[in-house]
Amino acid sequence: MNEKLQSIEQRRLEIEKNYKKNMMIGVLTLIPAIVLGGLGVATELAILIVFGVIVLIVAVFFFGKASSEAAKYRKIIKRELIYALLAEEFEDVIYDPKSSIPVSRINATGTIKRPDRFYGEDYIKGSYKGVGFEVSDVDLKQRVEHRDKNGNVHVSYETYFKGRWYIYKFQKHFDQVLKVVEGRGSYVNRKNLIKFDTESIEFNKKFDIFATSQEFGFYLITSSMIEKLLELEKLHRGSILYCFMNNELHIGVNDRKNYLEFKLKTPINEETLGIFMSDIELIPAIINEFRLDSNKFK
Repeated sequence: MNEKLQSIEQRRLEIEKNYKKNMMIGVLTLIPAIVLGGLGVATELAILIVFGVIVLIVAVFFFGKASSEAAKYRKIIKRELIYALLAEEFEDVIYDPKSSIPVSRINATGTIKRPDRFYGEDYIKGSYKGVGFEVSDVDLKQRVEHRDKNGNVHVSYETYFKGRWYIYKFQKHFDQVLKVVEGRGSYVNRKNLIKFDTESIEFNKKFDIFATSQEFGFYLITSSMIEKLLELEKLHRGSILYCFMNNELHIGVNDRKNYLEFKLKTPINEETLGIFMSDIELIPAIINEFRLDSNKFK
């Protein structure tokens, strides 16, 4: 792994150098483009405006080259570094930077509002201690209409959930459902479910709990599980939800974070890699903390 890190770091330095060079040229050509365009408008000389446009095109060209260098680096990180790290941690690893968990599987949980638009990336599939998992970044948007002072309607799509969606698959099939949602659970599908509280006042203040039966709810939401759920909630900004259904545990983390990203200016070394690894280590942490590999889930 050290040799791979050194190789990627060498390429990062080269790409960063090219990126800065193209950005510098872009800025240095953008300034005269603005000046020429401004003078052309002020003096009404078309030739100055034409030259300003030509120089502006040159600036845009170099900004585009800089953007291309950054995209090249992201591709190296995702196709080489991330897969290698995942393969060291898990079995049967599949990683597709451009794919995601299908929105239909998220909707099937009945824990969140159905989106009008959906985007996802960084799909990971694998197994750990015999427990299968799927993870991806997701971005759920709702259609919003705005009416201006003239009565015209303008449509935009606003993000209401952006973060990570986890699906853990264990051996045991439950014929009942448990949903734990931070906040009021306004969009939870409550059909055939009852709402109940636990013995933890702190937990009840943060989460709404719905289950097919109270007995099933307490079978899964034990005192130790409550502690783990509260600990996990404190690790994330934003809100979090859980859904046990069939032989799966779904966890949605709405923290507005874009996972598995490495900035071009950040050196590749053991220290910075440790920070990056925290995004990956969350996957087995849930299996370990919730004991999804125990007999309870077999």
